[in-house]
Amino acid sequence: MKIRLRLTLFGALVVAAAVLVFGLSLVWLAERAAPNDQATALGTLADGTVENLLSADPATLIPTRPPVLIDIASSTEPFILILDEAGVPLYATAEVDDEPPRVPAAIVVEANQIGGSAATYAITGTVEIHVEARAWQRPDLEVAGVVVAGQSTAFIAEQVAGLRAVIVVSLIVTLLVSLAAGWIVSGRALRPLQSLAETTDEIGATGDLTRRLPPARADDEVGALTGSFNAMLERLQAARADLTESLRRQQQFVADASHELRSPLTTIRNNAGFLVERTDASTNDRGEAIAEIAEEADRMARLVDDLLALARTDGDIAPDRKPLDLSALIRDVIGRSDINLTAGEAVEVLGDRDALHRLVVILLDNANRHGSLPIEIDVNRSGHGAVIEVRDHGPGLRSEEYDRVFDRFYQADSSRNREGAGLGLAIAGEIVAAHGGSISASNHPEGGAVFTVRLPGL
Repeated sequence: MKIRLRLTLFGALVVAAAVLVFGLSLVWLAERAAPNDQATALGTLADGTVENLLSADPATLIPTRPPVLIDIASSTEPFILILDEAGVPLYATAEVDDEPPRVPAAIVVEANQIGGSAATYAITGTVEIHVEARAWQRPDLEVAGVVVAGQSTAFIAEQVAGLRAVIVVSLIVTLLVSLAAGWIVSGRALRPLQSLAETTDEIGATGDLTRRLPPARADDEVGALTGSFNAMLERLQAARADLTESLRRQQQFVADASHELRSPLTTIRNNAGFLVERTDASTNDRGEAIAEIAEEADRMARLVDDLLALARTDGDIAPDRKPLDLSALIRDVIGRSDINLTAGEAVEVLGDRDALHRLVVILLDNANRHGSLPIEIDVNRSGHGAVIEVRDHGPGLRSEEYDRVFDRFYQADSSRNREGAGLGLAIAGEIVAAHGGSISASNHPEGGAVFTVRLPGL
């Protein structure tokens, strides 16, 4: 069963239950209040008749027979009886079997004694009536008697039955109206959900994560669901873009790594083949071949170490960051070399000692390979962070190389050699990014390249 139908039926049932409970309550109250209301109405009728008798012209008090009499056996209309003190009917507006209704003597006696009386009794085998009796007296005419106002108790049953019929009709009409209203309202309320389902199906079929639901106008749960779904699509789109970029970088990484490893492997294989095939080669040639194999093996070892370092950073392995003195760490790296160090007394940062040690080594090694002496390194506080600057006195960088030098396997034409693979500065960039810092390259106004690292402080 669909949600719309369930909501409609549930709403209609709730409304119908409320109307039914309200109607049954009205019937219950009517069944208990109707006898009292009937007695009150008949008492008022009897009192009014007595007042009319006391003020009426004596000439009008001659007993007559009304032209139309109420048949108590078939009618529920109220009637009037005027009796003398002995209970003999003088005037009647109703009849039973062509005779005035019978009034028990006890009612007449009680009315004469205390001025009024009331009773409910069966007038026939199937008809029950309620009567209210009031005594009356005309001293000027020396006449007295009892006025009796009566009515069939079937009147109460008719009123209650009519109320039940009204409640049943109201229940049916209310149920139909609530069904129609619930169907319309639930359809309008669930329209965004239908749109959500259609959009989801289309996205699943086409894979188009750029699709969005139209923004909801109402500030309700459906509007919140629409916003959450659009936010989820944005995150999925961003995740797909990140995954695509990650795959692209991995493919490029594998291609570049294969290219860089091919050269030393080729050299080692050629020299090994030379040693196997040329057993008669001179001792000098064999020594050169072995030396070249050892050199290329060392190069491959460094390249593999760099590749492993990049693989760790690509795996988002968080550095083990602890408070450390950056000045002391750089002094340990420099040792007794002739590198010019300018450092504050204590520059504290939150970092991984091994990773930052490798960062400094990479920057100094890059300056040593591609620049000229002297090499200068400066470390100081900058606001709430720390700044490391490494400067050489070489030819510097071209402006288009400021950003490219941090790309993997990138080597400027002027710096190509057999020692490097273009991974050092890429690793430096990854180390700095893992520490929440930044690294940049530029040229010093007086010549030489400057690499600047900014790290957050404690």
